[in-house]
Amino acid sequence: MGIGKIMSYFTYAFEAPILHYSIGRYNYNVVFLPSDLQESLPFSEHPRLRIDAEVGEFPLEGAWQPAKGRWYLMLPRQFMKEGKLSLGDIVEVRFCIADQDAVNVPDALRLALAANEQAAIAIAWEQITSGRRRGFAHRVASARTVATRNRRVAEVLKALIKIQ
Repeated sequence: MGIGKIMSYFTYAFEAPILHYSIGRYNYNVVFLPSDLQESLPFSEHPRLRIDAEVGEFPLEGAWQPAKGRWYLMLPRQFMKEGKLSLGDIVEVRFCIADQDAVNVPDALRLALAANEQAAIAIAWEQITSGRRRGFAHRVASARTVATRNRRVAEVLKALIKIQ
């Protein structure tokens, strides 16, 4: 397995197998970060270190998640399917550290936040953590239908009202 820093947009690269990892009743497809790279990354400051990556030839935004002294990157089912990847495949993982506070807000949520006249909602959105904003954004972005997306936007707005 190759391990090390690389010269390109991505700062780090290594090869690893795709493994099955279970936490309680949740099952994930993951790659584990090699131990020598763990030491060079700021996990004490960011235990769930957000990264921009390529796994194989496919882009992925994610985070290194802690697990008993090791860190893993989850590979979503849809990502595995689109990349025609399977458990046991050896993949090259290239990554760089991403902006830890960045949030990709889906258009439907961004427009609802901008259009909402209740200042309390805008204040609540700015006061919650980046992680919580990412959670709300993911909930809206993962909707498969317009009706579900609209319902989830309304749920986020209602949750923000309760925060204030």
